[in-house]
Amino acid sequence: MSSVALGQWQTTRSTSIENLFQAHGAVGGSAVGRRWATEELNHALVLRLASEFQGFCRDLHDEAVDVIVGIVPGGPPVQRVFSAAFRAARKLDRGNAEPGGLGTDFALFGVELWPALRTRYPSRGAEWSAKLTSLNKARNALAHDDQAKLAAVVADGWPLTLTSVRRWRGALDGLAVGMDHVLASHLRLLIGTAPW
Repeated sequence: MSSVALGQWQTTRSTSIENLFQAHGAVGGSAVGRRWATEELNHALVLRLASEFQGFCRDLHDEAVDVIVGIVPGGPPVQRVFSAAFRAARKLDRGNAEPGGLGTDFALFGVELWPALRTRYPSRGAEWSAKLTSLNKARNALAHDDQAKLAAVVADGWPLTLTSVRRWRGALDGLAVGMDHVLASHLRLLIGTAPW
């Protein structure tokens, strides 16, 4: 069983992203070659992919908070206090879903997210972190219209093309499942029962 957050990433959030891929295909066609009309759609895909993943991470964090707070005695008034404490300084509410911020936010549950991901998925953990970092660099360059940073992203091997977006999406699909599994395992040890 998986979290509600993962289920939404794989359905509702995936559909939102897929709709842009379909629009891209409708505008640019499916044949090989440069499609000038799709450049803005590539940018939209980068922004949408980053925002949907941030939403997934926030949903997963919220779900974990609810699981932990749900076992606190004292009923809803006490539980609201604990819930607010978990969310008060959450980096996901003020910045991108970047590796450092995610590590900090999920550390509130006592899990070292990236070491746990690298342990459980040794061939993919570091790759997921690197691809998430490059996606957020591209997202920030676009959102802030910073041409120098955009050029740096391209120089790092991430041109804002459909191919790059598909590579980022594939990494995020794996990372979402990995985060769900790592957090579920940790919470199971913490509270003594499967959280989802």
